[in-house]
Amino acid sequence: MRMAIIRLKGKFSVAPRAKNTLINLRLDRLYSCTLLPEGETAKGMAQACKDSVSFGEASKESIALLLSRRGRTVGGKKISEASKPEEIEKLASEIASSPKKLEELGIFPVFFLSPPRGGFGERKSHAPFGPLGKNPQINGLISRMA
Repeated sequence: MRMAIIRLKGKFSVAPRAKNTLINLRLDRLYSCTLLPEGETAKGMAQACKDSVSFGEASKESIALLLSRRGRTVGGKKISEASKPEEIEKLASEIASSPKKLEELGIFPVFFLSPPRGGFGERKSHAPFGPLGKNPQINGLISRMA
């Protein structure tokens, strides 16, 4: 499976270690998303910048939604214009199951999203910004932002 990491906080008031990790993840802009193969390295990087991002396990349906609405090829063309819907579904299942990098599959590794429709949801007293950190509802957040 793939881990989705979405940047939800801006550039200011970010710790230097977290800022370097965000640069390594290529999450330079607000509401940008990347998909990483699950592993200790990805979990460690997500944990290092947990105060600025939301992360969790992405489903195959969420990956297909990201590809069809926000995906771009390495050349900059939209995937929805270059591929048929059946090919996008096949590509999403390949991304979800294989540990290959997105660039090896011809996909730009960062997805630029919109702010979530309907807001971030209810803020809890123990979580100061709602969905920051490990988020089990990451697929719902992706569908509202894509």
